[in-house]
Amino acid sequence: MHVRAVRVAAVVRCARGSRQRLAAGALLLGGLSLVSAAAGAQGAAPAMGSPARSLGVHSATDSLEEQAAARVAAAVCGKRVVLLGELPEHGHARGFGVKARIVERLVARCGFRAVLFEAGSFDFFGLERAIAAAPRAPAGAAAGAGRADSLELALARAVGGFWSTRELAGWRRWLLHQAVTGRVAVGGLDDQPSATAAYARATLPGLVGAAVPPARSAECRGAVERYLNWRYTEAVPYDTTERRRLADCTRLASDRALAARTSTARAAERRTPDQVMLGDIASYFARERGDGDGGAAGAPDRDLVMAQHLAWWSARLLPGARIVVWTATTHAARAPGANPVRPLGVPPLGARLAGRWGDQLAVVGFTALRGQQSRAGAPVQPLAPLPPHALEARALAAGAAGDAAGWAYLDRAALRSLGPVPSRLFGSATATDWSTAFDGVVVIRDEAAPTFEPRR
Repeated sequence: MHVRAVRVAAVVRCARGSRQRLAAGALLLGGLSLVSAAAGAQGAAPAMGSPARSLGVHSATDSLEEQAAARVAAAVCGKRVVLLGELPEHGHARGFGVKARIVERLVARCGFRAVLFEAGSFDFFGLERAIAAAPRAPAGAAAGAGRADSLELALARAVGGFWSTRELAGWRRWLLHQAVTGRVAVGGLDDQPSATAAYARATLPGLVGAAVPPARSAECRGAVERYLNWRYTEAVPYDTTERRRLADCTRLASDRALAARTSTARAAERRTPDQVMLGDIASYFARERGDGDGGAAGAPDRDLVMAQHLAWWSARLLPGARIVVWTATTHAARAPGANPVRPLGVPPLGARLAGRWGDQLAVVGFTALRGQQSRAGAPVQPLAPLPPHALEARALAAGAAGDAAGWAYLDRAALRSLGPVPSRLFGSATATDWSTAFDGVVVIRDEAAPTFEPRR
């Protein structure tokens, strides 16, 4: 997702003239949801050979989700870290469905043990603690309805509004089951608190208040609580003074919490969840303070935060554990592409991971030729037309498949063979050599807008 879009659409990016509450968009951040445990359907990677197969075109008579997921999962099964992107508007039901089934296959068939999201870390820690604290059902017995409902709600709040769709509801239940049984760890990579982040609202004010010196405890606790519940008035506005207070309070809390622990050579990767949350809220408010408020210089950008979080999770998990990340193509890209293509204005998450993980990293982008989209319940919009020589059109036209092709998968060699071509992978149509950004790209002929569930 474009960094500016995130700042406006995600969390309280209160427009300068009329600051709106933290919701409007950050509710959008996070968000997974599910397709069903039945997704383990069989399917091997198709044989390559003919010109049509070299671009991975498949007939619409196949189940789009099942067949596309089987193809991608087979291609990335042996990797340590897999980034699954999606168009930066975060509003495409068919892409969501394919991604969800890929995740299921990577867990069931390839041994992946962590699913991490482009979503705030806070409520995932709350979910983790709720699972640990919940009474265990007797062996062989199903969890009680009340417990299951409570944990489902906690997961929905953690993933946020972008991916809280009816189409993915069954997959959320599958993911929750994997987490409850200890088979899969789930977490958030972002430092932005979302509008659905109930655990963050309940926990962060006290966490910050306890970490700062006693003389500032009430002030700092009140400032964080005011922001997370958006309780500003004419007498106490969200202005330069308040942003400075929030940045100073949370940085002080984070620094003091880290200083209280014995330092190690890799202290950043050995933080406790509380220390991670304090660091996240501090980096978030450092960016919120902004250059105009005399701050933000040197504040970590979101993609750097997410890369640091993935390193933290890698250290926390069992050695060799495999990780799949659900994010946007703009963040997943290995490289931002040839100049002047730089959709985020900073090196994307995928580029920052490539140096550490090398060929153990796989990055898969998702795009669509045509169809509809809807961003977290916003009105349904058509996808903008693409030029006839765009990546999407060429992939689906390969082998004269024409309208019979429901989807295509282009590996890096196929992407390279196309050369610099326009695509909507980064949002608006942009021309570049896409093999520099992705190891593979899924192209869907006809996208559909998802049906969003009410915010909870």
